Amino acid sequence: FPYTTLFRSRDGGEVTILGARPSVGKSAFSLQIIKNVAKQGFRVGYFNLEMLDQQIYERMICGESGIDLQRLKRATAFLGDEKERFDKSNQELGKLDIRISSGSFSISEIKAESRHQNYDLIVIDYLQLIRSDRVAESRRVEVGQISRQIKELAMELDVPIIVLSQLSRKSEYTQDKEPSMADLRETGDIEQDASTVILMWNLSDEFRNFKGLKVDKNRQGKLISIPLEFDGDL
Repeated sequence: FPYTTLFRSRDGGEVTILGARPSVGKSAFSLQIIKNVAKQGFRVGYFNLEMLDQQIYERMICGESGIDLQRLKRATAFLGDEKERFDKSNQELGKLDIRISSGSFSISEIKAESRHQNYDLIVIDYLQLIRSDRVAESRRVEVGQISRQIKELAMELDVPIIVLSQLSRKSEYTQDKEPSMADLRETGDIEQDASTVILMWNLSDEFRNFKGLKVDKNRQGKLISIPLEFDGDL
């Protein structure tokens, strides 16, 4: 995937939106991006507004060690080489330059925390949970203001930012349930501020481990649509 090698100075100021309905896998996908970018020696700032720190750790250690999530949470003892894999994965994750900030944030607070960190990438999970710095007549207007502030933050810090976003329900009523950028519009004009828009969805209600992913907007390259297989245990 291009995000494993994309981040260089030319991408400073770029904003990418990763949109999906709840429980599709956008947080899991973004954590893979974070880990892959950090493994190349880049410094990543992850602003987590949704999950507990323990949940983030569990997801990352499972993906790194190959020990499935249910065993990690419920097992009372390691089996086979699980202890060795677990310890090695903890050591490898400990080497990565990832700073996780969890809680409730406004853009001004994210900016204050990021200003002197020299991040190569910032990831925010997710847009609709960001508190507004300005009072507006509706939440839709507030989200539009937040979106513009994120773009300004990316340009000021000269760093690429990935922002996760919920989509409206409209795509769920279509036959193939494939979303489009129109499903972002109820949450403000965020598609206008983004250089890249990536959308994800469940390809099948029966087999939810198959995901669709498409780049629906890309100022710097091609539009693509690909299937993904999602292993929720890892």
